[in-house]
Parts: sequence; C-alpha cells; structure tokens
Amino acid sequence: MKVLIGSDGSDLSIRAAQRAGALFGAVESVTVLAVITSTPGDDAGGIEGSTETPEEVEADLATEESSARGAIDAATAVLPDAWKPLVKPRIEAGDAGPMLVWVAEQEGFDAIVVGSHGKGRLKRLVLGSVSEHVVHHAPCPVLVVRGSD
Repeated sequence: MKVLIGSDGSDLSIRAAQRAGALFGAVESVTVLAVITSTPGDDAGGIEGSTETPEEVEADLATEESSARGAIDAATAVLPDAWKPLVKPRIEAGDAGPMLVWVAEQEGFDAIVVGSHGKGRLKRLVLGSVSEHVVHHAPCPVLVVRGSD
C-alpha cells in the first residue's frame, strides 16, 4: 500500500498521521506532503510588481520551506517505527487540496490521509475545505481524521 499523508504541522494533521499509522498495517511507501500555499513576492504590488526586494522574497521562501520541513518532520515523528525508513518527504507549492489530489494521481497512491477541522457548512462554503476537496476529487480512498470541536 502506498500512502500519501498531508501535513501542515498542525496538531490535527499530526493526529491524522498518527491515526493512519494505527489503522493501516504494512505499507510499501509513505509520502508526507507539505504544501506551501503562499507565494513569496506575490503581494499586492500592482502592475509594477512586488513591493518586496529580491532578498525579502528569498528570506520569505526560506521561511516557508523551513515551516514545510517542520510539518513533515512532525508528522513523520508520530508514524510507526516500521514506516519511518519508508517516508519520502515532499514539498510542493499551490492550493493544498488540488495539490494533494494531483500528487495522488501522478504517483498512484492507494490512500490519502488528511485532517479536517470539522467546519460548519457555511464556513466550508466561504473558506473552502482541503479535506472536502480531496474527498470529492481523489483517485483513491481518503482517510479524514476530524478534529474535536
């Protein structure tokens, strides 16, 4: 079984990774994916371009990548010991929901694991939901671990 785990470093995404380890048995491979959702330098600079200097953009990107690595490390730490040597860390940039689905399609995963904050219907309509997008578009089964309200 090939498992894709989405992690943003939150307690909920870490709990989702831990739950996957408890529910799934032996796995062939595990990819822990962190998605950078903000684009450094893509601020409201207008037609003139970014208001940040190239150095500021580079520093912002380094911060985003460091945060993504931290999210991957946090999820990996709670996985079963037998899984840890199989973990492939992956960082992508874009919208988290569509990126999880795209990676799952490209790599042929057997399951996707994500956390869900359990937002109400109105909040999902306004803010969107990563887990809802993944459930509706994934090419494979999805384990959604809900947060406590």
